[in-house]
Amino acid sequence: MTAADVQPAPTPAAARGERRRARTRAAILDAAEVVFARDGYDGARIEEIAEAADVSVGSIYTHFDGKRGLYLQLVDRALTLFADYMRRVDDPTLGPLQRVLAGGDAYLRFHLDHPGAFHFLAYRSPGTRPLSGDDETEARIRGQVGALLQNFAAEIDGAVAAGEARPVDSLRLTHYLWGSWNGVIALREQPDGLRISDEEIAQILELARWMLREALAAPALRDADGAVGDRVPLPHIR
Repeated sequence: MTAADVQPAPTPAAARGERRRARTRAAILDAAEVVFARDGYDGARIEEIAEAADVSVGSIYTHFDGKRGLYLQLVDRALTLFADYMRRVDDPTLGPLQRVLAGGDAYLRFHLDHPGAFHFLAYRSPGTRPLSGDDETEARIRGQVGALLQNFAAEIDGAVAAGEARPVDSLRLTHYLWGSWNGVIALREQPDGLRISDEEIAQILELARWMLREALAAPALRDADGAVGDRVPLPHIR
């Protein structure tokens, strides 16, 4: 190692500046999450985001590559949060089929704890405008989503290999569940008459996990009537 390889420690002033930039960036993201969720991508205005974050419009362009770049950063942040929740499925006390069922519970917990973040995960639609300098972020997001779905499909394959689940096309089932969970949780944002509460969403997804267990479990896990029941308890992720 040479002297050129040794990076000098940041000065107190530089450290304060970095913390200030991080706080500003977080405030902009938090404000943008509210505005985008409320008005949609095309309806959201940078000026409203700046006012909500108590920063100048120029500050937003200093930290982010315009409205689309800001939106994609919110998607990226939501995916990071979601990945943290899905890692809770990696619990050694859960059996192979329980790990599959725990995925639905983790998704529900993610929605209940971070409803704004869920919006960007389920409705990633940055308007009709063409790509403009965000190809790298967009590609990273696609890769993250693909990896999360592949990991869940691998959990299904693991349950099949362990003899706890019927043979099934794991990726097709994963896509079906992804769409189903998103669709149920999306009912929270429907107009009056169609909207359901978080409590109702939890009850629906609990029923869905029960149905998945009863449909996917291998014959060896069933009783004389063909039911699974407490042979595979439904896990609950916290």
